[in-house]
Amino acid sequence: MRKAFATLALAAVPILAASACNGPSNGTAGATLPSAPQAKLQHPNDFSINDMHAGGATFPAYAYNLGNQPTGLATSPQTPPGAGSLFAAVNLGGSSIYYCLTGSGTGRGIFTTGSKGQSGGGTATTTGACAPLGATPTGFGARQDPPDFAASDVALASTDYTSYKATREPSTGTNWGEPFEMPVLAGPIVYSYRPQDFPKQKTPIQLSRWTYCAIANGTVSDWNDPAITADNNGTSVTGGVSQPITFYFRSDGSGTSFNYTFHLNEFCGTSWHVPYNAAPYESTGHSAAWTYGVNQTWPGPGSSKVPNAHFIGESGNPGVLAAIQATPYAVGYLEGAWAKSANPPVAQAWLQGGRFVHHKAVFVDPTVAANTAATFERIGVNSIVAGKGSDGLPLATTRPECILYLDPVEWNYPLLIGKDPRNSYPIMAASYLLFYGNNNGVHGNQKRALIFFLTHSRATKIIGNLEYTPLSPAIVKAAFQAGLGSNSGKGPCMN
Repeated sequence: MRKAFATLALAAVPILAASACNGPSNGTAGATLPSAPQAKLQHPNDFSINDMHAGGATFPAYAYNLGNQPTGLATSPQTPPGAGSLFAAVNLGGSSIYYCLTGSGTGRGIFTTGSKGQSGGGTATTTGACAPLGATPTGFGARQDPPDFAASDVALASTDYTSYKATREPSTGTNWGEPFEMPVLAGPIVYSYRPQDFPKQKTPIQLSRWTYCAIANGTVSDWNDPAITADNNGTSVTGGVSQPITFYFRSDGSGTSFNYTFHLNEFCGTSWHVPYNAAPYESTGHSAAWTYGVNQTWPGPGSSKVPNAHFIGESGNPGVLAAIQATPYAVGYLEGAWAKSANPPVAQAWLQGGRFVHHKAVFVDPTVAANTAATFERIGVNSIVAGKGSDGLPLATTRPECILYLDPVEWNYPLLIGKDPRNSYPIMAASYLLFYGNNNGVHGNQKRALIFFLTHSRATKIIGNLEYTPLSPAIVKAAFQAGLGSNSGKGPCMN
């Protein structure tokens, strides 16, 4: 599903400045990003009390609204979800869901406390204007606080819950009840690049585990590096010409960054098997080790603590995509559906899976649904850890059965020990929706209709048609039972 593009003016200046340092431009005027067909505004000024406002993660947002950003305030015209998206397909009796892409960190911050400070200055709030794609988040553009729900690719941590308890569920005053956290979908995190920069490369670029780790830590900084050449059957992807790599990372608080750095932290060490334990791979001064840990705020090269001019931050998956499109020989990490939708197109590298076949690495295509589904094939209802936080600590909640947590170890560990299916794509993430248990007076029917829709087959089909991975029927059923069914005699999580 390829979409038309709109200019991302706010991101154009830093992107073009970066392009000037990396060779001549191909004539692209600023950064561009996908935009869904413009649907008729059902409520041009959001005067309907039935319209819902939400925001958060950009990773799942192409499935949610095709990246249609409802820029501005609820009192101004806002763009509804694009036709063919989940939020456009759900029947809410004529009302709309205005979902603002802010990143997971801002989404969780607004959900738990009503506001989130931004690293670049300023504060995003529930009722603050929804910023254009790629700009620093300023709010959800909602009519009132609290929002109807939020999305995050990082499950609630114990610190999030402590803030939630003090702000959203205090012992006195307004009490929005215990949170309901439901996993909705999964998807691949891909290495995207511009295919026109590699005209002699007739197949997608292949990157071994060693090499994609070494690109992320800055060790491999040129497309003509011998490691990339070795990964691609001994043929230089640039025809033997030096071409420095510009690497784009997420500048905002990002669940994509959290899941990406989680994978790097698990897989990118100093001990490697043949052939990656010797040149042109691991050797003196040429290490693929990831030493920066796991964080939703990018901790690696290009961060404030690790300056590197070839690593540049952009806000949101759309911002990273737009930057890659505007910069020759760039690469960056983003969710696959964003890459698939891009026009002008970007390519997705094939990454090494966990197994070797006949002593050769298996490189896996992220655009093949069976390959990403294979990574999640072991993730069933027994993978749910009720009430656990993403920091490994239990949440101090009285309704742990309403917190459906999936530990990313579950889909990373089989690859780490070589027990994955042959064509398992290695870097994946799951995404969640967060609801308030009691804040369902005005929009209770709409929220319940949304949860019902997301846990049934029509939504699963839409998710699978994009470059996302549906969760197992057992997990989907568990989410339905928790949200709308009966939980150990305590009733549904959504009151």
